Amino acid sequence: MWFFVAAHRGMFASTVSSAWDRWMLPRLTQRARRRLGTRCQRGELPRIALVKQDCNEDLYCCSPDATAWETIESTLLRSGPASLFTLFDRRFFIVRTETDAECNIWKEKSEPLRWAPQAWFEAFRDRIPGRDHGQSRFALSVDDIDWSAFDLVISVDVSVPARITARYPQVVWAYYVRELKAPSWASSLTRPIVGQDLYLSQMFAPRRGRHAPHVIDFPYHFQHCGVFHELTGASVDAVATTPLRRGVFVEYHTARTASDAELRQLAAFGPVYARRAEDDQFDALSGERIPERSMAEDGLRALMQSKYHVKWGGRAIFGTAKVEAISAGCLVLSDLALDGTPFLHSQATAISDFPSLIAALRRLEADDALYQRERKRQQLLVDYLCVLRPANDLIDAWRRIRQHKQSRLRKSA
Repeated sequence: MWFFVAAHRGMFASTVSSAWDRWMLPRLTQRARRRLGTRCQRGELPRIALVKQDCNEDLYCCSPDATAWETIESTLLRSGPASLFTLFDRRFFIVRTETDAECNIWKEKSEPLRWAPQAWFEAFRDRIPGRDHGQSRFALSVDDIDWSAFDLVISVDVSVPARITARYPQVVWAYYVRELKAPSWASSLTRPIVGQDLYLSQMFAPRRGRHAPHVIDFPYHFQHCGVFHELTGASVDAVATTPLRRGVFVEYHTARTASDAELRQLAAFGPVYARRAEDDQFDALSGERIPERSMAEDGLRALMQSKYHVKWGGRAIFGTAKVEAISAGCLVLSDLALDGTPFLHSQATAISDFPSLIAALRRLEADDALYQRERKRQQLLVDYLCVLRPANDLIDAWRRIRQHKQSRLRKSA
């Protein structure tokens, strides 16, 4: 992660320029929103299937017939591309892990990354820590799904083998490599995995990366502001106004290293939500720690009610938790030395340590106009960079590849 954060910060300025904020961002956002809205009205959006393997320890674990919120709420860890479930006609599938070479990206988490033995990931088929079932309860064979019902299939770590994708030449096949440190993440920037058409890089920044044509800057947390309010049936207006927002949500890795004294100081700004190591829960059968889920009821409630989301310590991060917090309505403050997405911050929300965090919170509390301006800025950035622009880019790429495939099929007929 440290390598990635350094590389990412080298590609883009540490913060976005005030001129870009003031003049370009609102115009780009409006233009992208209008374009996507027109496509929605004309019925020009692809039907999407989101797919993961039954050994994947992240994202959703539910029936293919689950509602949008039931799907997101069922996550094993992160909330993931939640806006796919509000913007597109889509379905989610867990599929049985195939032995084809292109479906083995998940093994890179064991070798060379050495996160855990392969058996640890495979155990998720039979039992998920904290639940009475495994992912095999909902897993389907890739042979049993009618992929022709979809225009675009998005896999996590390539879930559908080339022998299947070849049977559906009219479908466009795309994939994430979930772990940024995995060899397949970097190699996919050069050429797509066999049987796939598009690679979703997870990147998002004011300036697009200079990529090969098959690569799209498309975030893992494809989320817009208000998405969790929409999914849960809460008032979306609360994202913009939030007159009753209070308190501080402490980023997960920071919370695990925060001192009692630091948390007491934060309490001066309202209720503090911080999941510490002593708050961990363990599976009654296996004794394994149950991961903290970002969509757990108490955590999501805190995220949707807190005024601030803060990071000043812990390990370096890419920024997906920040996107989630901004989408839920928080203003995010972060130490940019530990942050892979510094462009989400201005001087008012960039900190360097805990004392600078306290000073920044005091300034924001004393100046509501500053708070509202910074919050609107972050929300515009997330809307534009994490949904509006990547959604339009994905649709453009899907249309381009579909036309190419149709032309090729006509020639071979």
